[in-house]
Amino acid sequence: MAHKTGKKFNVFDYFRDLVKFYGILYLFLLVFIIYLGTRYVHTLDYNSLYSAPSLLQADSNMRVTQPLKRGTISPPVDVMKFGGILPDDIRSTVLGKGKDLYNANCASCHGETGAGNGPAGATLNPPPRNFVDPSKQIWKNGPKVSNMYVTLQDGIPNTGMGSFANIPPEDRFSIIQYTQTFDPTYPKDSPEDLGKLDEQYSLSKGVKSPNQIPLDLAMDLVVLNYDTLRNDINTISWKIENDKSDTAAAILKEIISNKTKLLNALAGYMKWAENPEEFKKFMETDPLDKGIKGTVYQLSPENSNRIYQYLKNLFTTNRI
Repeated sequence: MAHKTGKKFNVFDYFRDLVKFYGILYLFLLVFIIYLGTRYVHTLDYNSLYSAPSLLQADSNMRVTQPLKRGTISPPVDVMKFGGILPDDIRSTVLGKGKDLYNANCASCHGETGAGNGPAGATLNPPPRNFVDPSKQIWKNGPKVSNMYVTLQDGIPNTGMGSFANIPPEDRFSIIQYTQTFDPTYPKDSPEDLGKLDEQYSLSKGVKSPNQIPLDLAMDLVVLNYDTLRNDINTISWKIENDKSDTAAAILKEIISNKTKLLNALAGYMKWAENPEEFKKFMETDPLDKGIKGTVYQLSPENSNRIYQYLKNLFTTNRI
């Protein structure tokens, strides 16, 4: 019986033969992946990827144009009455108002019970004041009514305590009186303390609040003022350049290295126009930075005064 001849099957030989085709298979696989990626990219909605309509709508809704508001004068405050120990006939009214104002303006940081544990104050450093135990923290201004009024008026820099000058003075006294009910050991003000507070802020005469204008209007006014100032400076520059008759103009042009820089410096510091001494000090302080040559130091007092009068007249005529 004849025996079959041939190579015995070996799986390793089989894989070695396939290695010859790995390059072609890899190329086909790469082309297939690129094809799938291209199809996927074409299906993307780029508008939805790079915009958030709901957020933009919310932002535009929150931008409310504030009305133009004229400054007012708050009614005079009897500092001795509201800053000291309250008479019985007004105590309940003041404390009731103070509680409402405290909850609306202060409780978010200082807590409703005054323990300094309000939710908005959790991340503040230093932490909000603990009014229940006032001895736990060092007071920046002090724990008296007069001291706390200063804090509400001016705020405390580098802390979370901002100014509450927008609240009328009498309402601020109500907040302070209510705040001091959290602990009976708050020190009392002397008549001298309250008198100094009154003198400092003119409380018994009434406090004037500034005008408030919308942000858009304020920005327009800034641009308008800048354009007006620039036009006035250009006018003065042209007059100096074309003035052939005044000897002061000729002397001025001799010491100028950059006319625009000098005029901008003069417009930004009008104290020089008060008197010739201030003008001389201005011209001789860092002259090179102001567009003035070093020869300014050689000006005689007479010529310096001529330039002073000349420039002062120009600036006055052009309302700078």
